[in-house]
Amino acid sequence: MERRLFAKKASLLASGVLIFPTGIILSTPEQNNSNLDLTPLFITGKKIIIKGLILDSKTHLPITTDINVKVKRNRFYSKKHSITAINGSYSIYSGFSNSDKISEKVIIEIKINGYKPYESNLYITKKGCNVHSDQWQYNPDFKSEYCPVNKEESEFVLSKFNFYLVKNSMFT
Repeated sequence: MERRLFAKKASLLASGVLIFPTGIILSTPEQNNSNLDLTPLFITGKKIIIKGLILDSKTHLPITTDINVKVKRNRFYSKKHSITAINGSYSIYSGFSNSDKISEKVIIEIKINGYKPYESNLYITKKGCNVHSDQWQYNPDFKSEYCPVNKEESEFVLSKFNFYLVKNSMFT
């Protein structure tokens, strides 16, 4: 009788888990205009916040555009998100659910008329955000002071990073 009751409770739990979408259980991605929450449900360590602007590389004026963000939390499952950088401003919230994890690769894609398509990697670590060296291939005028600035607070790590988009040569 006890085994039968256990099986009944386990089946209720399993069916309840199947009702919820997988995204709710594994992480809590939430989109709010220019904010993207990639924070895992069970976070270990500090929350990581990446904030910045999408700017024209020559004029440094903000650009309103869509950003495609692809995150691969494990080797079998990758998730693609899209946010809109209103007045060029964006925020990405992240963190780690596994205390042994060293870094996480986030692929950023920005496509806008009149500009070269941007696709590059951001590496999120427990100390903040780092960029891939292909920034200099995309934008030869990319300066080292444009690299992410990471500031550790008591409850989170704040990384500030601006994307500098380069105009297509036929539009300049």
